[in-house]
Amino acid sequence: KTKGVVLGSTVTIKDLTDNSVESYTIVGTVEANPLKGLISNVSPLGKAVIDKNVGDVVSVHAIKEYKVEILKIENK
Repeated sequence: KTKGVVLGSTVTIKDLTDNSVESYTIVGTVEANPLKGLISNVSPLGKAVIDKNVGDVVSVHAIKEYKVEILKIENK
């Protein structure tokens, strides 16, 4: 059983607004680089997915709230 999304996880999500699929690695604020797919655990998306599991649908509280579904979690 996976422990869900943690710092260092690579998470594949589907944006339910447009069904686009993206992968991001959750990192600390210092390493964050959205253009390289590294998002901070304190960013809206990072906060939404941390501790969640595959199949979960979560709300991302950004400027315009949206929902994502977690498709895959890879923990190193």
